[in-house]
Amino acid sequence: MRARLLSLAVLAAGCSVASAYAASTIGLARNADRVVVAGSSLVATRHARPHPAPAHAHRPALQSHAVPLDRALAAMVAPVRTVRLFIPLRQTPALHASAYVFPLAKAVGFADTFGAARAGGSWHHGDDLFAPRGTQVLAVAGGVVFSVGWQRLGGRRLWLRDGAGNEFYYAHLDGYSRKANDGEHVHAGEVIGYVGNSGDAELTPSHLHFEIHPSSLLGLGYDGAVDPTTYLRSWKTPANAG
Repeated sequence: MRARLLSLAVLAAGCSVASAYAASTIGLARNADRVVVAGSSLVATRHARPHPAPAHAHRPALQSHAVPLDRALAAMVAPVRTVRLFIPLRQTPALHASAYVFPLAKAVGFADTFGAARAGGSWHHGDDLFAPRGTQVLAVAGGVVFSVGWQRLGGRRLWLRDGAGNEFYYAHLDGYSRKANDGEHVHAGEVIGYVGNSGDAELTPSHLHFEIHPSSLLGLGYDGAVDPTTYLRSWKTPANAG
């Protein structure tokens, strides 16, 4: 009898372990996002957070550029859920908005560093525009400012979403202008911050780290960035800047 009870106990313990494993596997499957992009190698991941930010609800539907932007966008935060692209995207889709301007109040030379390798198997998601500390940083388009504040890697950073739903990331700022508030509507060319080297750039010369996340690729999360170089080279500094 004792041997039979012992066998039943061992069997019950095994079933519990199997059930726990199955539940954890199902949970992982439900939480993983799978996205296929032609010409790119990627793996779905739950915790890929190159630029961590608070968890957020679903993004609001993209606004048509013919419709005024809504202050509800103030509730948005920077993208955190992402697939892991081991090869950066190479397309440069049209942004479908008008009157884009260069993000600095003065023209500066810069190199194309998009896709450069970074520690931990990551890659550079934008371009670095080196300029003197305090140089005015401009909104590249009319839109809504969001996710203003400190982040471990980006330092003082903010995001801008234009009327076509494209998003632009500004990092390593020295400070903000009075227009840099969550939900604030800005016009192209308005000052939103100042060049610095905050965050993980504290040992480098002052510069603006700038990224472009087209609306058509927002489903990829943070890795939906595209090379900003060709866009930046076509955008001009406003005549009244500075």
